Amino acid sequence: MKDSGALDGIKVLDFSLAMSGPFAAQKLGDMGAEVIKIEPTGDGEWHRTRPAANAWVNKLNSSFISFNRNKRSLSINLKTEESKEIMKRLIKKADVIIHNFRPGVAERLNIDYKSVSEINEQIVYCSISGYGETGPYAKRPGQDLILQGYSGAMWNTGTKNDPPLPLGMYVSDATAAHIAFEGILAALFYRERKGKGQKVEVNMLNAVMDLQVQELSVYLTGDVKPERTNEPLANIFLTAPYGVYKTKDSYMTLAIGPIDVLGEALDNDRLRSFTEWNDGMIHRDEIYRIVSDILPQKTTKEWIDILDQYNFWAGPVYDYNDLIKDPQVKHNEMIVEMDHPTEGKLKLLGIPYKFSESPGTFRYYPPLIGEQTDEILYEAGFSQEQVSELKKNNVVFNETDPVEERS
Repeated sequence: MKDSGALDGIKVLDFSLAMSGPFAAQKLGDMGAEVIKIEPTGDGEWHRTRPAANAWVNKLNSSFISFNRNKRSLSINLKTEESKEIMKRLIKKADVIIHNFRPGVAERLNIDYKSVSEINEQIVYCSISGYGETGPYAKRPGQDLILQGYSGAMWNTGTKNDPPLPLGMYVSDATAAHIAFEGILAALFYRERKGKGQKVEVNMLNAVMDLQVQELSVYLTGDVKPERTNEPLANIFLTAPYGVYKTKDSYMTLAIGPIDVLGEALDNDRLRSFTEWNDGMIHRDEIYRIVSDILPQKTTKEWIDILDQYNFWAGPVYDYNDLIKDPQVKHNEMIVEMDHPTEGKLKLLGIPYKFSESPGTFRYYPPLIGEQTDEILYEAGFSQEQVSELKKNNVVFNETDPVEERS
């Protein structure tokens, strides 16, 4: 019999909004932690009303659904005096706190690390910011695209004639979420060994730089300046044919490999003549043009079958429709279904971690605003009468209450 999730018994208070914090908290929930999503009364968390691509299911939108499974929602007005006692009780029992407020906001709400650690000295407290909590940019807005611009990475893709090119995903937010998840796990392990809680500071600028550890090291230690090529190769530091190519029916990718071997696979004498490793760097543009002229002669599948025979690394270029149908994706259980009371059957990304003894599970669907407010407060020791009074005074909120009880 397998155990509960690896983080079973860990209690998390998630004060975060948008992507980086909620994504990190969701990962903890997937691993078995009990995550309470603390969100404002009224419209709730920011992402509930501002979805990417304006993609809605029913009451919930796709962006909120993406980052908020395996959580329960407590909807509370943290600016009220009554909320302080609620927070004190919850913080006493918590193991982890996550927020991604701008510097100063946590202090105003009395949930900064100093205030929290006075209530619970063993807390693992994770703050996520754009640039860091101190320094010249501390109060600047830290949005994903802005951080991509700061990171230097926009000049690493495309040709010499292209403008800076952003990635088609929220890479700064996502990387910060992963680093926050890692930092929290490390701090929990430290607490297990040393008995001490601590503050974990994560920022998006550091995260997106860490994602480029190899590229920045080439520049810093190898003294090699990034220079775009004339042709659209996929990486400024890697040898040809590394890139994306048009085939007879679609597109495909080619990784790095011996150019002369590629010449055998494509039956091209000029490519056969490149036998030195550095030839792929010196002649990058020429090699790209030669390969680009040949690959439209066959389909992607035909070329992959041929290149597999020569052990030359290649693959298709999928769109999302192709991706979700792929047999390996299905085998990995990375597309799963979950029933929701208002949204019907949701298709969600699966849990990427696989544990032999303590697998992640889907316990809670993405919650409605304050859907578990009552049960969370009961668990904290408030009576039914006290909860009713808190609702009456607009301190807490539960969207699932009958309309007449909310008025």
